[in-house]
Amino acid sequence: MRVLTWNVKGAFPYQAEDEIAAQFEYLKNLNNKPDLLMLNEVNQYRREFIRNLVTDELGYEGVVDTLSWANELRDSEVPPHHDIGHTNGNLTAVRDADCIEHTPLELFDETYDNEDSKHLSTHYPEKILVTTCELAGGEIEIWNVRAVPGSMKGEEKIKIFETVFQRILNGEERHRILAGDFNSPDTELADGQVVTYINDKDPKIRDRWRNAALNILKGLGHVGMVDVFRYQWGYGDVDTLDESFGNSRFDHIIASEELNPIDCFYDRESFEHSDHAALIADFDP
Repeated sequence: MRVLTWNVKGAFPYQAEDEIAAQFEYLKNLNNKPDLLMLNEVNQYRREFIRNLVTDELGYEGVVDTLSWANELRDSEVPPHHDIGHTNGNLTAVRDADCIEHTPLELFDETYDNEDSKHLSTHYPEKILVTTCELAGGEIEIWNVRAVPGSMKGEEKIKIFETVFQRILNGEERHRILAGDFNSPDTELADGQVVTYINDKDPKIRDRWRNAALNILKGLGHVGMVDVFRYQWGYGDVDTLDESFGNSRFDHIIASEELNPIDCFYDRESFEHSDHAALIADFDP
C-alpha cells in the first residue's frame, strides 16, 4: 500500500490552472501510483477542475474534499467567518469509489455525549478531513490535516492540533493514518527532540502551544502510531531528503505501527511544482 501526502500550494485565489495541471502531470508520471492520495491546500476556487483531474487524469473514483465547506464558510456573514479567507481545503482520494466514506467529526455522537470538552474549537474545520477507507484488505481511518501557520493564525494552529490529538486519543482502537502539512516542528535535533520557536508567543499560551505540537509529533505513540519517516530512517545524519519546506520538515505521515511501514521518502522532483515536497510512504499490512 502506497500513501502520498502533498501540500499543492493552493492557498491563493489566483492559482493558475496550468500550474495545477503541471502538478497533476507530475502525479500521473509517478512510476508507482499511490493507493491513497492526500492533498493539502487544494484551491477551492478550482474545485471542479481539480476533481476532474483527480478522476480523469489520475483514475481515482473515490474522492472526498472539504472544499464545499471552505466555500460555504467563505461566503458566510457569520463572524468570524466573514473576514476569514477560507480559500483552500484538503482532498483525499482512492481508486474505488466504494472504498471511501467521509466521516466528519461530530459534536454529539455517542463518544462525546457526556463529555464536557468535545475538541472541535477551530474556526478552520476544512483543514481536518476524516475518512474511512478500505485499503490493503482492511479498514483504515484516514486523517488528512493541514495546520494553519501559527505566525499568521495564532491560536488556531493550537486548536487544530488539540482537536486532532484528542479525537484520535479518545477514539476506538483501529488502524489509522494521520498525514499532512503540520507547519511543525521548526527544528529537529539529532537525538530526536523536536523544537518549536515560541518565545515570541503570548506567555499565557506558550506551554499550551508547545504541548499541542509535541502531542501531535510525539504523543500518538500512546495509541500505537509512529512517525513513518523517522521509523524508517532514525535520527542523526539521514542520507535522504529530510526537509519538506524551507529548512524544516513540516509534512508528515504518522501511522499505526501495525500497518508495517517499510519505506518513506520526500520526493525531490515534487519541489519543482510546489513549495512543499510530496511525502511518500509504503506499507505492507
